[in-house]
Amino acid sequence: MLLTQRTLQTIHGYCTRNRRLMEESKTAGCFSCGETFTASDVREWVRERDAATGAPNGETAKCPRCGFGAVLPSAAPITLTPELFRAMQSFWFKGTH
Repeated sequence: MLLTQRTLQTIHGYCTRNRRLMEESKTAGCFSCGETFTASDVREWVRERDAATGAPNGETAKCPRCGFGAVLPSAAPITLTPELFRAMQSFWFKGTH
């Protein structure tokens, strides 16, 4: 699967401020560690704030396996596959794993 930079950037949007999508999901996966899990396994959230005003503007899921905020919910309009996780990891983490 060849994904463009634009597509990877669009998909990345589903790993931030994703509490609502996580609540609608059955499964999720982390592109930092490559693990998949039941969405309800997520117990930690990062409270995001607007950069300009400092006002709260959503919560981001933290992976229950590795603790990174690189969690993609199954309710997003994407298919969670090992290939997707590898492409996202390669693009966003530039081989740091």
